[in-house]
Amino acid sequence: MTRHFCIFLFVVISNIAFGQVKLFEPQLIPKNQSFGLTVSPNGKELLFVKSFGGRDTLQIFYSKKVNGQWQKPTLAFFADTRYKQIDPAFSPDGKNILFNSLTLIENNFDIYITSKKSNEWTTPEKLSDSINTASSDFYATISKDKHIYFTRRTTSNDIYVSYFVDNQYQKAVLLDKSINTEGNESNPYISKNEDFIIFFTDYKSGFGETDLYISFKKRNKWSTPINLGNEINSKIGEFCPSIDLKKKLFIFSRTEVVNGKRVDNVYSYPLKKLNIRKLKKLAKWSE
Repeated sequence: MTRHFCIFLFVVISNIAFGQVKLFEPQLIPKNQSFGLTVSPNGKELLFVKSFGGRDTLQIFYSKKVNGQWQKPTLAFFADTRYKQIDPAFSPDGKNILFNSLTLIENNFDIYITSKKSNEWTTPEKLSDSINTASSDFYATISKDKHIYFTRRTTSNDIYVSYFVDNQYQKAVLLDKSINTEGNESNPYISKNEDFIIFFTDYKSGFGETDLYISFKKRNKWSTPINLGNEINSKIGEFCPSIDLKKKLFIFSRTEVVNGKRVDNVYSYPLKKLNIRKLKKLAKWSE
């Protein structure tokens, strides 16, 4: 497979007001040991990964809002504590949840789905081999047309898409060279209409270990990715982008190692401050 480097755009986003990035629900989400948070479209449920200060144990936790108050998080209703489980993501209609599970036998992450039917969630099912492979396939998000964007780890991390056609998933294909480079691209958040994608990369000109970027789609081509700026991105690693559609918040996580211990936290940022419309005006497409 031919691989290419691409030039990522760096812009000064003049409308970003410093101090807008905040820990997400710090009284609810365990500090320094949480990442990968997703909020349901109606704003009444959330899921996140509890890392317990490392990567030895990874479990997905769940909270529901009752009378306007988030309840104490408990293990997700689909959780299996025998395995490491990560990367929960609600579908745009709230009727599906994607997540990843690491099996003891295969020792790689696969993508699973649970669906809400008659107000009950189904037993999680592993997605087909159109998506899951012998490599680790993880961090999947889904559009309103049920197309799934995800990361596959081979020699590096790359972003793929599997299109939902005739009621079944097609063999996943690599996104084009505007997105994937010889470095690591991962954690794709796809907008419900597939008009933009937010992901992280370790591109050398970034602010830190990994930065979050946005790319826009026009006539089936992706624009040169734009760095989200130094209010979102820092000297450490940013990852796990998501959007709280109800509260209009951009959700993301940061990770670093402090005194030999992995520290993970979930942050929020007003979507209007991110100003996706303005970023789209800055987008450029390669010929």
